[in-house]
This record gives sequence, C-alpha cells and structure tokens, in this order.
Amino acid sequence: MGLLSVSDAILCRVFPTTLPGTAQRWYNKLKPRSIKSFASLLIEFRNRYLTNIPAKTTTSILRSCIQEEGETLRSYTERFNKQAMKIDNLNVDMATEALREGTRFKKLVDKLLVNKPTTFTNLMGIAPKYFELDEGRRAIREKEAKGKDSKEKSRERPKSRSDDRRQRCEERGMATKDEI
Repeated sequence: MGLLSVSDAILCRVFPTTLPGTAQRWYNKLKPRSIKSFASLLIEFRNRYLTNIPAKTTTSILRSCIQEEGETLRSYTERFNKQAMKIDNLNVDMATEALREGTRFKKLVDKLLVNKPTTFTNLMGIAPKYFELDEGRRAIREKEAKGKDSKEKSRERPKSRSDDRRQRCEERGMATKDEI
C-alpha cells in the first residue's frame, strides 16, 4: 500500500481487514471519529498490543552466553549459535568477541585472536575444528582421573580380621575381647 502512495483515509479503511480475532474486536470498539490519521491509528494499535511484540534480541545476549564448567565446546558452540541466530543484523566483530570471552577453550581463543572472521559463517566454521581436540582432551582427563581413583583405593590398607570383628561388634553394641 505504501508503494502505491495511498491516502491516510484508505489506509485506515484497509487496516482493519488485516486484523484477526481480538484485534478486530478492539478496532470495532474504537469510538467513531477518534482516529484522525493512519499514524494515530498505528500509535493506538501499538499501545494496545505492545506487550505482544517480541523484544528484539541484541548482542548482549551473546555476552551472557558463557561456556559452563564441564560443558563441551560442541555444546557451547551450538548454544551460542542458537542465540546468535535470533539477532538481526549481527555484527561479526561483536559476535567474535563474545565467543572469545565466553569460551573456556583457550586454543579457540588464540585462533580467534589471530584469524579474525569476516562473516558469521566464517566464525561458526572455526569452532568445529576444535571439537575433536576438546573431546579427546576430556577423554584423557577422565581416564587419568579413573587411574588416580584406582591407585588411591589400592593404597588403602586391607582390613585385618580383628578390624573386621571389632566393626561387627561395634555395630551390635557388644564389647570386643580387647575391650574387656
């Protein structure tokens, strides 16, 4: 309608035909001659339905997207990407900085400092190159942790028969031969 240079009066008459259900009822309840121009109709409409308009997502949401302790780089990158996709006209430099600040994976941080991506697609193409490295390091740390646990268990001294007898007596509330 804007391309046809249509008058305010026609815009005001056509506008209600685009409204569904409750919005149509709201329009029908407007006082006759209370709207003087299409601009004032839009203001009335926005005031009435402002809470139904989704808030625009900004890059601040990316700054709050931080890799959690124990979260894989793959999981974090997927979460970051989902948030970034909500932002209209995303600034690549801001997204790169947010990813750099949010990740715990230092090799990725180094790569982003050296090679600055020029598009969001480039940015999201860099992180997957480090997924296997992250997962491999996690597997090694997990294996080392299991090895430490088994070494510590083997260091514990085995219980002697007298220790075992003493524990059973204590559980039953009885005195041992040594205590009598």
